[in-house]
Amino acid sequence: MHLLRTLPLFASLAASAAASVAVKRQASSTSSAAGSSTTLIPDDPDTECTNTPSSRQCWGNGFSIATDFDQKFPDTGKTVTYTLDITNTTLDPDGTGDRLVMLINNQYPGPVIEADWGDWLEVTVNNHLPENGTGIHWHGIRQYETCDQDGVPGITECPIAPGTSRTYRFHCTQYGTSWYHSHWSVQYGVGVLGPIVINGPATDNYDVDLGPFALTDWYDETAFYNNPLSRIAPPQAYTGLVNGMNVSPDGTKGKYFNATVQSGKRYRLRLINTSVDSAFMVSVDNHPFTVITSDFVPIIPYSAERVFVGIGQRLDVIIEANQTAGNYWFRADAPAGACSNNANPHGIRAIINYSNATFANPISTAWDTTGDNADRCTDESFNSTKLEPYWDSFVPDDALTASPAFLSVGAQEAGVTSNNATIFRWAINTTALNVDWNKPILEYVQEGNTSYPESENLINVPDTPWTYWVLQEISTPAGVPLDIPHPIHLHGHDFYVLGAKESSVYTNDQASELNFKNPPRRDTAMLPTAGWLVLAFETNNPGAWIMHCHIAWHVADGLATQFLETPDQIKIDSSFNEICSTWRDFYPEDSYWKKDDSGV
Repeated sequence: MHLLRTLPLFASLAASAAASVAVKRQASSTSSAAGSSTTLIPDDPDTECTNTPSSRQCWGNGFSIATDFDQKFPDTGKTVTYTLDITNTTLDPDGTGDRLVMLINNQYPGPVIEADWGDWLEVTVNNHLPENGTGIHWHGIRQYETCDQDGVPGITECPIAPGTSRTYRFHCTQYGTSWYHSHWSVQYGVGVLGPIVINGPATDNYDVDLGPFALTDWYDETAFYNNPLSRIAPPQAYTGLVNGMNVSPDGTKGKYFNATVQSGKRYRLRLINTSVDSAFMVSVDNHPFTVITSDFVPIIPYSAERVFVGIGQRLDVIIEANQTAGNYWFRADAPAGACSNNANPHGIRAIINYSNATFANPISTAWDTTGDNADRCTDESFNSTKLEPYWDSFVPDDALTASPAFLSVGAQEAGVTSNNATIFRWAINTTALNVDWNKPILEYVQEGNTSYPESENLINVPDTPWTYWVLQEISTPAGVPLDIPHPIHLHGHDFYVLGAKESSVYTNDQASELNFKNPPRRDTAMLPTAGWLVLAFETNNPGAWIMHCHIAWHVADGLATQFLETPDQIKIDSSFNEICSTWRDFYPEDSYWKKDDSGV
């Protein structure tokens, strides 16, 4: 990325709920899903039970696993506060040498932000970076009626200027596992990220929560330097990390992250893919997973030896410590295909250690993957027996059958310039997103100005209860196929994954293949290689919501669009204009810093 390479980037080296909030749900019906391994508790304050290892379906005050949080969620009246300080520094996670990074509270990943379902989170972000703006996005958080807290510079806010602060405040209307990260260009790829845990009920029982397992790729150079906007292909990661740790590829330096378990107990692991450009197949030797949550959505539990986790995706799984006491590998392996490129010959690993066994490097063996079709860039939601939401949701099919909206995913331009430099920009519907940090879309909304620049790649969401989108990967303008899968992430909503197909062109004839009866529901799904992905979501959350590929370099190179939804109902905090004024004082309109990068 030209801009940030020329910048002086590193200038100096269980709970209780107090009240419920009813939310209107449009054109949909729900009922309790059958077949789960846990007992449904009705949403009735007279049928109280406590959330314990043997009753994880319970919560309290009329809320339980039976509560669809799109329709109703608690308001505890409690505010949980955090302070995040972002600084320039260096980091050596595997003993191979320091690399320039930006860290939150001088740690990687940043601190776990934890709250309970129905709490309010209030997070103050202090930008100590001397030359970079920033902004923190709360990945997967619905931001119901708080679009201005979504943390996307150039869309929902102006960046937080160096030497200044911003306090975000939003309601935890969902529960489960996620992460927060900078949405200022590829800044999260140099360390500005951390896990989120929102405690709530679950669809299966467990004894102990082992917490987040944040997975990432790791490179010799910073994500800013590696941005492939002016390269033929992205670089290869030399290794990866689990919760910021791993041994060096030659096995002589660093150390593994480890978690201790006790024989006979069941443990929850919160898997989060925070990578720049890598998907993972995750497993624990000899310990099958019971998968209970997909992104923020509770699902009917299913068993799996391994699970695919794309960039931005989260899966919560349970393992039972029922094997011979010892040490077992936790593995995050690269799938076969084009969604991972890692040079570490030993894979990305951590250790699960039994408390009554001497700690040592495991000698356990991986699951047999012979003939395993899951060993590809294939989303878990593409298998009809997986990721079935716990609450039955029936998506109306008439609108999609009649006229789905088409979004092409491809290159705006690709080739060689007159001075022999390679250039490549991604695009949705042939337009590469390029936001204006000085004038976010919410400022247009505030002014009632509808003259949005073409570079904002803005789509006005139809005034209908549901909206349907077909994403189709297409060839470059020169006809070169782009056989690359993309993790597509939507802000402000969960979407329903109605169908997907690799190496295929979508036509209306394929509408009969789509699933409208309780389809997988999540906020990040894979657009298959040279294929299509069909999504639906309810238009029930006013805001300006970006949808983008979560390969950090792809979105920085333009692979994004934004949906403007019922703008006359968007609420904008009084601090919005002050933050923009402070940013513009730091970053004048004629600045050369931002050029080809999308800004997000």
